[in-house]
Amino acid sequence: MTLRLTALAAVLAATTMTAHAGILTTDGVTFTSNWSGNVLTLEIDAAQRSGGWSGATGLAALAIKGVGTYNSVSVTGGPGGTDAWKLSTSELKASGCSGTSNGAAGSRMCFYGQQIALVDDMVFKFTFNGASVATNEPHVKVEFVDARGNKVGSLLSQVLPASPPATTPSTPTAPDTPVTPVTPVTPVVPVIPDAPITSAGTQTNTTADTKTPTGTPDVASPSGTPAALPPQEDLPSTLPAKGPDVVQTPSGNATGPANVPEPESIALLLGGLGLMGLVLRRRPR
Repeated sequence: MTLRLTALAAVLAATTMTAHAGILTTDGVTFTSNWSGNVLTLEIDAAQRSGGWSGATGLAALAIKGVGTYNSVSVTGGPGGTDAWKLSTSELKASGCSGTSNGAAGSRMCFYGQQIALVDDMVFKFTFNGASVATNEPHVKVEFVDARGNKVGSLLSQVLPASPPATTPSTPTAPDTPVTPVTPVTPVVPVIPDAPITSAGTQTNTTADTKTPTGTPDVASPSGTPAALPPQEDLPSTLPAKGPDVVQTPSGNATGPANVPEPESIALLLGGLGLMGLVLRRRPR
């Protein structure tokens, strides 16, 4: 159980020292810092130096502070030619790491030696030991010199500000395709034919009675009931002898075929004559 807690504490201690990156460019020289645990990596790219450092040819010293309090520091990596360099707690001045070191133990360091050529990708690694190491952006000083070892330009003496997190450029999104509005379809209501209405009773079409005309027309009585005629004696025919009818035309001298009376006309005439005879018989004498 104790071993597990110790391992967990070590993991938590390592994760609390999260990586911080600082970057600064001045007079064409770029300084980049990065923390990984308690190891600080400092990179100097000086191939494109300009301005006050344009006449510099080499690096003779660098100093770091502002990283909290530590028990010890060691150089775990550096460009070629720095193997013989030394560490000091002195302040970096124009004359090199010759400043006072009183009270600075565990809070600042100066790394110096024979100058090395100024190029790109000059990488230094420093390992700090102690519980109070702060993985902040460090305060950095450098001493650039000419070929004769004389200082050129400023000592920088600046904090490397934290670099903004790298962002991947977003891929532009294609504009949305306009949606064509859908016209609602008017529902078609089916037309249902009206059901035939059946009456309560069944209507029977009857053929109208056909009344055969008789020779004697019905005579209506005063009460509205047709009166029946008494039997009649046969009357002598008073019709003239049948002969050719003479039809007078408008000019009065044209002759045409005779008109033959219709049977109904004859029957009507006979009925009228019979009625006249009946009236004459009932007439008082």
